Amino acid sequence: MTFFLLLAALAVAGLGGWMSRRWRGFGQAMMALGGVGLIGVVGWQVRQNVASSKPKPSSRYEMAVSYGLANCLLENAGNQDGKVVLLFPQQRTMDAETQRNFQDGFIPALRHTHAKLSLKAVRLDGASGDLSVFKNALAQTPEAFAVISYAGVPAGFETLFPDGKQPGPLFFVFDRDGTTHWLAALKEGRIKAVVVPRPGANAGGEGIAGMPETIFERFCLLATPTNADEVAVGLKN
Repeated sequence: MTFFLLLAALAVAGLGGWMSRRWRGFGQAMMALGGVGLIGVVGWQVRQNVASSKPKPSSRYEMAVSYGLANCLLENAGNQDGKVVLLFPQQRTMDAETQRNFQDGFIPALRHTHAKLSLKAVRLDGASGDLSVFKNALAQTPEAFAVISYAGVPAGFETLFPDGKQPGPLFFVFDRDGTTHWLAALKEGRIKAVVVPRPGANAGGEGIAGMPETIFERFCLLATPTNADEVAVGLKN
């Protein structure tokens, strides 16, 4: 697009130079018009490049969600070393910038632990509501000692652990849709904690300020095995 605009401006200026030989005033006007066009295109391109080079500010809400989940992880993991898998939905439902915000939110909390934890981001290869998609994702990360799902969990998630013998990884969930698909697995202890948006709290607005723990308390609810039913009832109401 920019190339064609530059070409058009050059053509107008060139045509004006040729026409000035016969019609001096009209030709000079065409040359001036072409020059103004060139300056305008160059200025527009510079402005676009400057605007695109400025990173968008991180979402303090998204970072606070991860801060809360990271603290839940540390409380359950103690000083255990290992790989933590961050499970994200398909990119069409969560863009790369949002994923980056969630990942960045882990950093402050992890600085306060002596454990050696490495983060690995994994995208679901299918719809978040498909139980088989979650099963495949978990099967591909057997080395993980903890999994944090930012894709919620599908209905029937507890059936992925049928025998009750294999403990599996520590599992934590951010359910941004506020479902209760996690309720049975949470009460059984298969899921250690779930973060859901606090009903009625609008985290989509601009200007959210404060410490991560303050933002978390304002916009989120934390469900654990001890208060699972209470949180679930509040979401349904």
